[in-house]
Amino acid sequence: MIKREDLRKIGIYVIIVLLVVSFFIKPLDSKIKKNKEMLLELKQAYLLKKELYEKKLYFAQNPQIINKPESLPLLYSKDISCDLIKIEVLKWLMKKAEEKGLTITNFEILEPKKGKEITEINVLLRLKGKIKPFLEYLKIVESHDKLILIKNVELYPSGNEFNIKVTFSFFKREI
Repeated sequence: MIKREDLRKIGIYVIIVLLVVSFFIKPLDSKIKKNKEMLLELKQAYLLKKELYEKKLYFAQNPQIINKPESLPLLYSKDISCDLIKIEVLKWLMKKAEEKGLTITNFEILEPKKGKEITEINVLLRLKGKIKPFLEYLKIVESHDKLILIKNVELYPSGNEFNIKVTFSFFKREI
């Protein structure tokens, strides 16, 4: 028969083994939770990129004629200078980003691409924040009264947040 002292020793050893195992499992469990959150955010980023890619394909396959009279209100007037348009749109984009809790880390105003009938003006914004507020921000940008296209989106994970690089395009009439 097993003596009481032996049972006590076995019990102590079992408790020690369980404590050692729990020290290894708890950190792994927290890492798994963080990885699940990161996976969900990456999934949202993938779905966003997929949606933007599908829109880009749709517009490439079905080109829109900008010369139609109903599209003219979506463009900025030829009477307004490019610099004024850049400043106005950039202020609006930055204001909406801050309203959604996104941090603006940097921005670039790229050179306008002048055409015979339309000038394309591009702005590059570098943001930092979570994916959900960023998706809401993009929906606000798409609903702007003037045409603002999302030309390029790049997402880079950085801790619990993402570094986001977005290029917006807006247009000015030249005729």
